[in-house]
Amino acid sequence: MRVITKHIIHCSDSTHGDVAEIRRWHIARGWHDIGYHFVIRTDGEIEVGRTLDVVGAHCEGHNLDSVGTCLVGVDQFSAGQFAALKRVHAMLAGMFPGIAFYGHRDFNPHKTCPNFEVREVLP
Repeated sequence: MRVITKHIIHCSDSTHGDVAEIRRWHIARGWHDIGYHFVIRTDGEIEVGRTLDVVGAHCEGHNLDSVGTCLVGVDQFSAGQFAALKRVHAMLAGMFPGIAFYGHRDFNPHKTCPNFEVREVLP
């Protein structure tokens, strides 16, 4: 298993989507698969994208040691999505002690993603 030190949170910047649809978007951009490891749908359902042993394609310069989670939405997210995000992060923290969480915008000043304050959602 690769060394994971970061959990990077994203939003889809769309009002709809799931793993299958985001996979199509990413493949259309020339990627070989969906860039994220997890997608949290608007109803709070957690879907698996890439498996954890596969390097993601979600945050340039930080993919090797990170896991990417994408919440479907633009700037309004449901309580179910935030509860699911907490579950995903708790699972990752159990697997990778010391893992830190970040918003995508923490690594790219030109991004607003995930369009919410991650530190207000995760403990």
